[in-house]
Amino acid sequence: MTAVHADGALLQPAEAKRLARRLARSERSARLSALLLVTPLLLFLLMVFIGPLLMMLSRGVRDAEVAQALPATVLALRNWRHDAPIPDAAFRALADDLAKAHTPAAVADAAARLNYALPGLRAMLMSARARMRNLPVDPRAFFVGLSPRWDDKETWSAIRQASGPLTDFYLLSALDLRRSSTGAIEAVPAGESAFVQAILRTFGISFGVTALAILLGFPFAYLMATTGRRMAGVMMLILLLPFWTAVMVRVLAWSMLLGREGIVNDGLRSLGLLSQPLDLLYNRTAVLVSLLHIFIPYMVLPLYSVMKTIPTSQMRAAASLGAPPAMAFRRIFLPQIVPGLAAGSLLVFIHSLGVFVVPAVLGGPREQGLPVLVVNYVTKTPNWGLAAALSMVLLVSVYLLYWLFVKLTKTVTPSVSAR
Repeated sequence: MTAVHADGALLQPAEAKRLARRLARSERSARLSALLLVTPLLLFLLMVFIGPLLMMLSRGVRDAEVAQALPATVLALRNWRHDAPIPDAAFRALADDLAKAHTPAAVADAAARLNYALPGLRAMLMSARARMRNLPVDPRAFFVGLSPRWDDKETWSAIRQASGPLTDFYLLSALDLRRSSTGAIEAVPAGESAFVQAILRTFGISFGVTALAILLGFPFAYLMATTGRRMAGVMMLILLLPFWTAVMVRVLAWSMLLGREGIVNDGLRSLGLLSQPLDLLYNRTAVLVSLLHIFIPYMVLPLYSVMKTIPTSQMRAAASLGAPPAMAFRRIFLPQIVPGLAAGSLLVFIHSLGVFVVPAVLGGPREQGLPVLVVNYVTKTPNWGLAAALSMVLLVSVYLLYWLFVKLTKTVTPSVSAR
């Protein structure tokens, strides 16, 4: 191995190896310095964002309440199957666990978890704990005497399936599925299904807002990119002025505009166009209009930044060569704005998926999406496991759509450019 010195002389192999080693050490030192510089930022993200997010999502697959409160019962049911009789050991273990629980609060979390799987089981468990003064001589007779459901295999199947430490109960519930008493996955009854419709509703609203943002934002961005500097400044001010107002203020303003006694209905009635006010509030239209008003800057700004870099002479050159306007737009202008269109669509779509305020205030009960359900299960009806599972479904869906969107964008851009 030889190398050339700065003055043109050849280095000996030993000197070349020493020089290579020094160069490698210098590169490792540079990489280590760069890593040390970004380490505080990585630790900050881990502590305040990634860590809490993972802890929250882990609740969707964690199932430790029953095993902690009823350890002997879980152990007695470990080898039991639904086609076998309920063992006496399970009744004795449950009685022993409840007798060792010094306060009702000791089994409250386990009872709440079991009630998610089988409604009424919480009341049965807490009632048995309250009436148990001493360990019963015949546990089976004691429990069956309190409620005939204690002699039902579904009750004990629910306890066995909730024995943890991990579970798919919440994820299945988020997809309107459940496990039967035999362990098979099945769809919930039609009257109990709610989450799949909420998922479809959420994505339907997001797709609708994105489509409207493209239809209205594209001509606005094109006009702003091709007009004079002063007019473009005025249009930019019009676009960003509502953007600087709080979202809640804008939502309340739309509720005042679209209400039955709002400005829109009053104006139409004063013009004699209506005899009865229109129901413009608490429906899909109100949600789409408000979300479009909030997120249209996310579509216009990326489009404008891309359109501004396209010389207007390209379209004139295409026209001088005999290309019709539609062909010139499709072959010259459109391929160049695909990145801006893709970025704007992705921003509007993802932001629309996570909105809670607008559907909750303007949508009414029939337009509640996944974010509203997540907030309800965290605050109003505490069920952190189901809230985490719904969040996980939303997060995975977003990443899958993002991956698909990137693939389609990479496929469409060259095909459009080649025409």
